[in-house]
Amino acid sequence: MFSSIKRLLQKGKDSTVSSNDLLHDSSKALPEQTEHEAVEEIFPKISFHPLMYIEDETRYVYQFLNNELPPLQPNQLSLSAIDIEVDEEGAMVTAFIRNSLAKSILLQDVNLLLLSEERELLARKEFSLEELGELPASSSRPWRFYFERETLLKEELPKSGFQLAFDLTKNEHKLDLEPTWEAQLSDVQKEELAKLVASLPKLGENELSLHSISASLKEDGNLAATLLIRNGSKQAVNLEVLPLELFDENFEIIARGSFTLAPLTILPNTSKPWTFIFPASLVEKQEFTKWSVRIPNQQMI
Repeated sequence: MFSSIKRLLQKGKDSTVSSNDLLHDSSKALPEQTEHEAVEEIFPKISFHPLMYIEDETRYVYQFLNNELPPLQPNQLSLSAIDIEVDEEGAMVTAFIRNSLAKSILLQDVNLLLLSEERELLARKEFSLEELGELPASSSRPWRFYFERETLLKEELPKSGFQLAFDLTKNEHKLDLEPTWEAQLSDVQKEELAKLVASLPKLGENELSLHSISASLKEDGNLAATLLIRNGSKQAVNLEVLPLELFDENFEIIARGSFTLAPLTILPNTSKPWTFIFPASLVEKQEFTKWSVRIPNQQMI
């Protein structure tokens, strides 16, 4: 009887991600699990928003559905879709947001995907979850997500088997090229830069760093240094003035100077290549094999 009620009431499916992937907090990372080590199971308890009025009958339904959901492992976040209501303006999806962390969390802006049972993309939208409030440790909170008609990619939406999922592609650190670079670089060069960006260590939250790519001395004595400017922040960074120092393997200065930019915008969670030309008058050493770069008074990169 209860299983048939569950099938009748919960029309959607579950989607689970590691909290590390969504929250970017490496301190939550779990140690590696051995082959014979038991996996801890966590059953998040129902948590209703303190300011949300929910009728008793609806509360009982939510409580029952939550009790029937599969357990989570430690440090996971899950979206368990319950129902979908379609109208002329869009679609309202009701789902549980489940948290298996041992502490409460605050979710802010997240990109969500609406998927079919066959994993076909039906809609994509960024949601601000400030109104959701603090999600307690090991808790599950019902919430509604409205996808306006312009966010829908399909005219017809399924009545069951659908799924809500966190869009983690937004969290992937990507290569960003200025239009001039986009036009001048070959496909092979772009691919090599993209591979380089993907291979570098993850940046900390709000971290901005430089990565050395190439440096060459020109016939006129100027030195061209190409760097990868990496932005780990969720906000765009506008660089207007950037002082730089180049060092060789013996920590001797190759060149130093301060560059005034247009400004140069580094989009959130991206890396942008840029070439800095040191005039001959600022070049102190013309022969070198290995080199590194730093912003004065900061660590060499």
